[in-house]
Amino acid sequence: MQLYFFGLHWGDERFLDEEGIAHFDEGSALYYAQRIADKIGRDADYGSLKVEVRTSEGGLLATILPSEGRRREQLALIGRRYPRPVRHAADPAAKPTAAL
Repeated sequence: MQLYFFGLHWGDERFLDEEGIAHFDEGSALYYAQRIADKIGRDADYGSLKVEVRTSEGGLLATILPSEGRRREQLALIGRRYPRPVRHAADPAAKPTAAL
């Protein structure tokens, strides 16, 4: 087992992992980092979140971003908080749609 460190970055803010977590291999550490990014990315500023995975020697193994599915989930949740008014075709303010 090897020790890996998972630093979090949001824009200008950095949170360094000083304790680390032991994993069997790099794949396990990367999977863990993706889970962290997806879990935090659901509730945070999605565009700037990054998880940096470092080895016990201090070398950068990977920079992980939240997955595309989580980004879409967050955008859907934001849309629910700020619903747009629905305009019907009979509404004179409605914009015409282009034919496909």
